[in-house]
Amino acid sequence: MAFSEVTEALREYEAKVAEKGGTAPRRLRPGLTREDAQRIAAGYDVTLTEDALAVWMWHDGEGTVPYCPGYRGKTESTPGIFAGAGFPPLSVAFQLAERMCALWEWGEGDGGYPTHHMNKNDVKDFNGGTSAMCLWDVPLVVYDGDLPQTVIDCHDPDAKDSLVLSCDYGYVNPSSRTVLDFVRQEIGRLEDGTYTVNENGILL
Repeated sequence: MAFSEVTEALREYEAKVAEKGGTAPRRLRPGLTREDAQRIAAGYDVTLTEDALAVWMWHDGEGTVPYCPGYRGKTESTPGIFAGAGFPPLSVAFQLAERMCALWEWGEGDGGYPTHHMNKNDVKDFNGGTSAMCLWDVPLVVYDGDLPQTVIDCHDPDAKDSLVLSCDYGYVNPSSRTVLDFVRQEIGRLEDGTYTVNENGILL
């Protein structure tokens, strides 16, 4: 989707969170320049799509996840701009992707972590031909502080519409949902009351 459309939708979403009394917008970090964003991605041999650039040029994540965190207890969550889940800075997003890829490689075939393994005959025609999380799957939303929940598929930097994939311990699920679809869905959830803001300004 056009860079400008994703950017406009993100700004609308941020404004609606603030309008409802959410404090998360105050913790959003300044956006990256196009050059800085692509430089970070190039360090992982990835080229960001226009949709992914729109996200991290809007804001470079939240101040609640300023670096790649260690694993935390399941009872701890980072209240953020996306209904309780964290939105990592781009450099952190790639660190988290790298860690999940390493865990996948360690666990595949020996019954270890992660819990979902890609069988050799389980190659999908999405995500660059694999159902395993790859470095080009840039985490947009993380839960429990550090586990990718929603990623942007950047395997094809020339893609007109970047897909948003849900992620479960290194296993990504097929989707036809774009970044713009994701943001519009979040806006809809604010408008229909699915998301609420509590007395502490936390989006739930």
